[in-house]
Amino acid sequence: HTLETLAEGKVLKGVVKNITDYGAFIDLGGIDGLLHITDMSWGRVGHPSELFKVNDEIDVIVLKYDPATERVSLGHKQLITDPWANVTERYPVGARMAGKVVSLTDYGAFVELEAGVEGLIHVSEMSWSKRVKHPSKILNVGDTVEGMVLGVDPTARRIS
Repeated sequence: HTLETLAEGKVLKGVVKNITDYGAFIDLGGIDGLLHITDMSWGRVGHPSELFKVNDEIDVIVLKYDPATERVSLGHKQLITDPWANVTERYPVGARMAGKVVSLTDYGAFVELEAGVEGLIHVSEMSWSKRVKHPSKILNVGDTVEGMVLGVDPTARRIS
């Protein structure tokens, strides 16, 4: 691809050239673009190497292009449907769901239901019988837990 064919919103094939802590540089054929870690997936990404390897051929979309500096910002997750788009149908209130504990805080546990969709189990909702002082007393990151959907707010991207 030459500079003339680059335009914001255009979908291109590129080859992963280099991977850093903050993203991956993609060779678009004559010009490199940056695929930032936040634009790789709707889900959590610890490091770009979890998703991509050098020499992988991937589809990307041009998010921003500045012809003056020849800086190209790329996206990958933008080519995949946002998982929050129809979240209320997939996670109706009252439904039982299983997910993986991805982080613990003083006030609860964040559980990944699918890539890009996490729910919070508030500390007050963790046990029927005993008062839980801290989520880490009964859960660990990586545990699979089952819970019930109490509420869904797609606008705020929150599930409880």
